[in-house]
Amino acid sequence: MLRKILIIFTVMLTSSIIALTLKTFDTPTVEAENTEGIAEISTKPSIAALATAMKSFRASLSSDLLAAASFPLGHKESYRWSNFPPNDDDRGGIRFGELSTEQLTLFHEVLRAFLSDDGYTKVSLITKDVETYLNKIRPNFWDPNHYHIALFGNPETEGSWGFQLDGHHLALNFLVHGDEVSIVPAFIGSEPATINGTEVLKDERGNAFALINSLDENQREKAIQTGRRELQVGPGRSEDPFLNYDYSDFVGVGLKASEMNKAQKENLRNLIKTYVYNLETEFADIWMADVDAGLDNTYFVWIGGTTTDDPIYYRVFNPAVWIEFNNEGDVGGGRGGRGGRDRGGRRGRNEDGPREDSNHIHSITRSPNGKDYGIFALNRGPKTLLEHYVLEDHHKTSDKLFDYSIVNQQHTENMEAP
Repeated sequence: MLRKILIIFTVMLTSSIIALTLKTFDTPTVEAENTEGIAEISTKPSIAALATAMKSFRASLSSDLLAAASFPLGHKESYRWSNFPPNDDDRGGIRFGELSTEQLTLFHEVLRAFLSDDGYTKVSLITKDVETYLNKIRPNFWDPNHYHIALFGNPETEGSWGFQLDGHHLALNFLVHGDEVSIVPAFIGSEPATINGTEVLKDERGNAFALINSLDENQREKAIQTGRRELQVGPGRSEDPFLNYDYSDFVGVGLKASEMNKAQKENLRNLIKTYVYNLETEFADIWMADVDAGLDNTYFVWIGGTTTDDPIYYRVFNPAVWIEFNNEGDVGGGRGGRGGRDRGGRRGRNEDGPREDSNHIHSITRSPNGKDYGIFALNRGPKTLLEHYVLEDHHKTSDKLFDYSIVNQQHTENMEAP
């Protein structure tokens, strides 16, 4: 009898633990699991410079602001980014509007350290000039103060740390892990496309047209597809436990780089570099070397016209980088006023009827090889206590009193949730 009572008590206690673990991803236990792989602090001067810039920004914050901005590595806040204009209650971290001029300047120094000159110029134009322009159109909706900063880990004590900049048409996810630096996922967009005489994403369009127009007729037949010009892999989702997308459906779709001549491949490389080299050059060089290693296995897809005024979509699918670019319908600063696409992707109308042009741009850069968010992505580790026991070498057991079982756990580890 006593044995039965002990078994029942054990099952009830274990079930309670599982239920709590399933309910939330940010419990201390799960956070500890996600941060087991923290690296040693790097001695590389370039990494030390990044840490110094971040430490200066952190030191400028009050204890309240620093606490509000700070999250553990692997926290679900990493995945809640969006390209939509933020409301105060749908983004974590601290807003630009909460910072003093000095604090915001120090944060921009962090951005300068992580980004190339071209990358920083784009970020500055989007957050300052574009958003100020849109603010004049709809002050309560678009606002240059509505960009949010979330800090992950602590460069003072750890060699793995990062931060996120999240707001309208901009979401950048930076991670330092030992000697490695990444910037994926990265969402960069703009409306209007040109601000104060500067085309924000000029090379993203120009280099793409250079590539498509260098292809012969047979190559174009493979590259040019039909369908809606929509991003296939978009913003993060707050409750998605499987955060790396399954890219297998895109293998074999489009024109393969191995079917391109030398000049065409160079056009392809130039297009990819436009995105990779938003990151500071030293770290972009490392990323580009991985891209080049799989260049022949890259697929290029194009939807839309082939003259420079046409609204377009294109996709580059390389083993080390995923790139998408599209022209959305106007919703704010573009020609045609309130026409465009709503959140469900449907085309909007203005008084002149349906309208699309090239004045509203979305682009996204990710890592198909599972490096989005670095090694601390939630789908890199166990989601529940049972998965911990099944997967971790120091246990290597699943003979616990759980009320459910795992089927093909290793296979499902990197699949997107339905």
